[in-house]
Amino acid sequence: MERTEKFAEILTSTRIKILKELKEEKHPQELAERMRMTRQGVDKHLSILYKYGLVEKRVKFKKRPMIFYILTPEGEELLGNIEDAIESFILSIRNKYKEEIFNLDRMLVDGKIEENTYWERRRKMEERFSWVKDI
Repeated sequence: MERTEKFAEILTSTRIKILKELKEEKHPQELAERMRMTRQGVDKHLSILYKYGLVEKRVKFKKRPMIFYILTPEGEELLGNIEDAIESFILSIRNKYKEEIFNLDRMLVDGKIEENTYWERRRKMEERFSWVKDI
């Protein structure tokens, strides 16, 4: 299995959300409530994150022993790298959008395209990049 496939299997969007929640120690039931999931679902995700060393377990003794989870330094580093990569990607796409709009504007000003063609192309570009403008 290729590295990217392995990471895609480990780091689903749900697991990334769990990692973000575990910047502070939490009990699985608290995670389940915050994420609107079943406790069993959260336990499944936690077991995978634990297997790969991204979270660690801590036992606390209250009325009975209870297991809490928190990010490991490796989990924190991975989460930070993912967030940095996403920010960099979004910035790159936004810059590409601005550059394409600028080039389209320049074509209109230079008389290389008709106004109706300009608006059609601009509408298509705005559609194509709408997802990144809202983030």
